[in-house]
Amino acid sequence: MDNKSIIECAGFYFIHNFDSGNLGHVEQVPTELIESSINTKTNAPETPDFEFNLWTRPDCAGTEFENGNRTWFYFGIQASEPGVVVRLNLINLNKQGKMYNQGMAPVTRTLPGKPQWERIRDRPVHSTDDNTFTLSFKYKTSENPKATTFFAFTYPYSFAELQIALNSIDLKMLPVSQAPSPDDIYYWRECLIYSLEGRRVDLLTITSHHGITSEREERLKNLFPDNQDRPFKFQNKKVIFISARVHPGETPSSFVFNGFLNLLLNRNDPIAIQLRKSYVFKMIPFLNPDGVARGHYRTDTRGVNLNRVYLNPSLTLHPTVFASRALIRYYHFGCEKEDNFDDVKSVTSRSMQNISESAELIENVKKKKGSSYKSSEYVKKERSLKSGNKSSTNIKISTDTMSKDANVSCGEAANLADQVYDLKLQEMPSQQSGATSRDLNSNTEESSCVLNDDLLRTCLGSTVHVSTSEELNIAGSNPLKPLRDTLKNSISLLMESSSSVGGDSSLTGTESRACNVKMGWCEECRRAVRRLEQTMPGIATMVPGYSVAVLTQPSIGQSPHTIRSINEYREHQIHQFDVKGRKESDQGADDDSIYFCTNCFKRYVVTGPHEEVVSKQIPGVTSTASIGVTTGNGDGPAPEDSYTQASIKEEKPKSPPTVKQIKKKAISAAPSNTRTPKEPESGLFLYIDLHGHASKKGIFMYGNHFDDVESSVECMLLPRIMSLNNLHFHFSSCNFTERNMYLKDRRDGMSREGSGRVAVLKATGLVRSYTLECNYNTGRLVNVLPPALREHTPPPAPHAAHAPHSHSSHPPKYTPHIFEEVGRSLGASILDVTGQHPNSRIPCSEHRTLGALRDWLRAHSRTLRPQCLSSINNEPAF
Repeated sequence: MDNKSIIECAGFYFIHNFDSGNLGHVEQVPTELIESSINTKTNAPETPDFEFNLWTRPDCAGTEFENGNRTWFYFGIQASEPGVVVRLNLINLNKQGKMYNQGMAPVTRTLPGKPQWERIRDRPVHSTDDNTFTLSFKYKTSENPKATTFFAFTYPYSFAELQIALNSIDLKMLPVSQAPSPDDIYYWRECLIYSLEGRRVDLLTITSHHGITSEREERLKNLFPDNQDRPFKFQNKKVIFISARVHPGETPSSFVFNGFLNLLLNRNDPIAIQLRKSYVFKMIPFLNPDGVARGHYRTDTRGVNLNRVYLNPSLTLHPTVFASRALIRYYHFGCEKEDNFDDVKSVTSRSMQNISESAELIENVKKKKGSSYKSSEYVKKERSLKSGNKSSTNIKISTDTMSKDANVSCGEAANLADQVYDLKLQEMPSQQSGATSRDLNSNTEESSCVLNDDLLRTCLGSTVHVSTSEELNIAGSNPLKPLRDTLKNSISLLMESSSSVGGDSSLTGTESRACNVKMGWCEECRRAVRRLEQTMPGIATMVPGYSVAVLTQPSIGQSPHTIRSINEYREHQIHQFDVKGRKESDQGADDDSIYFCTNCFKRYVVTGPHEEVVSKQIPGVTSTASIGVTTGNGDGPAPEDSYTQASIKEEKPKSPPTVKQIKKKAISAAPSNTRTPKEPESGLFLYIDLHGHASKKGIFMYGNHFDDVESSVECMLLPRIMSLNNLHFHFSSCNFTERNMYLKDRRDGMSREGSGRVAVLKATGLVRSYTLECNYNTGRLVNVLPPALREHTPPPAPHAAHAPHSHSSHPPKYTPHIFEEVGRSLGASILDVTGQHPNSRIPCSEHRTLGALRDWLRAHSRTLRPQCLSSINNEPAF
């Protein structure tokens, strides 16, 4: 019954032999087995006239590369009878129950008759029987017996449609005028490379004639196979690189791409004119044309997820990604440079080998030593080792004794980044000689030390787990001990203790009390929390350590009362902050006590009511341990604070520092090795790879993780501005975590380190490297956009501004038009990043200025990490 071209069944013809089509097998359900269902319109039982079971083709079906991707389907039906009800059961799809529970529905159109794609009227139902996912829906056949009704997973956009669209653009834009003006569009289309099956991969160059030179771009090795001139070079213009359809079934990416492309080709739009004047756009519409044409969902014709091979692409096996990476490096360096793939591959393999071997060594040591290391903790760490694909950090050990344990140390070092990120500072005893070693695990020593575990928890937050030496009693060198000792030394120095890094001395309980040091939050940090509380009520309870230091102690004489509204809760919290601050200040004035801020690691003395004397912050500490609130020192003015402010002045040195104090300062001031260097000079300004998303609602971006706040702010700036320019962009769904850079796919085990956005960061250092994701179905909210500057609408009052706003209406079903609007909004947001937008919405937003927006992100980054920026659990791979 099956045919390579058309499948005939019960007089119905199922067509699938076209670009992007996907259908494998059809069977008719016997009439006596057809069950009735409730008609949602009439609320009455209805029995279909015909019912068919359909099986789709998985990616690379019938080849040695066949895999389990079975989400995409696209086929047409010519019915044997007009006006009959037909039920279709798609039996072997991937389990996408969450998406269909959220209202996802396939799309349909009829040719001739209804050429526009729309979602099917009958809501589909799904079931899982014997681990087989089935999607069922009904439709009514056309009255025209020659009409063909098409069904698809979502709005299709085929390789043939792309070529037709680009040919149409060529006719409009070419040939170029002999005497163009500077603002005229410069458009160039060329074949970057051919795919494995010989399909062309187009590269579009779009800009204006500003800065044009007589020199053309180089013809890179193994690229640009057609004998065609390269485009001209441009002076003082950075490159913005946009690509789409690396995953062939993620068609929303093509509609976002088309929206952005149509904006750039608009001759009269002021945003397009400014974009073309400022940048050169390099755009690849299809990175996986073979997968698109063959009706695949995620892979190419060899079953490879091409968004996992950017670190080491092969010209032979992954020509499209190889060409894309070569172009990115060319525009970054300004010339063609040899790409040392072997180095990358060897580093990755060495890291994986070290992690694997170290896990085995630690397990063997644990068994031999018979340590009291908890089995549950080990299993948790073993899973952490297996889930990561990060390069291990080799720590140099100077002594002969420590060098004997180098193999164990390598595995521990590989896990260091995960432990620091999760703020689980863990301590293991280092090997010491019998003559000089001390019993660091004794309870007496631990309790008498100024920086005991309870105090460390207060500094880092009440939810932080601080492991003891007994929990990690493993012989060998300990890469975590220098980190913890540095943290202890820095805090102890600020508290005027005499504890040393090596444990040579420690304060007794009497000496510790004599220091009269109290833990708290300085007025500067409390003001920062109060400002955040105005725009994000309840945020104070999420700041690590703040609730313990401030919120958990009720004011004296204050009776509890019921909070009935957000505004009342905000006022109540602000009142608590002020009362607590005055109480600490008054107490400090009476006792002349020294306070230590557990957020910014500043030592301050309260000399009178509402007056603090603050010592300088030790450099290098914040990047290692402080993740708390900051007041920000950005490009624009900080938000106004209408509450009482403390007068801060520098503390005068009482006496010259001793040699011992100078040594302590040198140790504690050592810069952290985890800080990200400044973004290097590059010919690239922005990289975005466009995708679709099945489960997570909304339209959002994935960015990369940076240890330093300024790079994090710059990375989050474009996504935040997108939420001000587009109704459906969800800034709250964006993800900038390190974990999201290295997660492994559940299906094939490949790491996201090989994705475009992560590989571009590693190859170029580009901070603005993103993946833009669009849900196939709908979102969680609709933003209320601030008016544009020239719309003459009064800006919102500062106290009434919240970000982002949620519209009262229900989020709509996403359509190609909505996706294209995202592309147009992207153009406006790019100009906003550098303040070049001719009619920006930022002045009428809650931020008012670009500098204030950066300040907001600065506070957002430091305050909400890792609680609110770690929304990655159970996210599907992209």
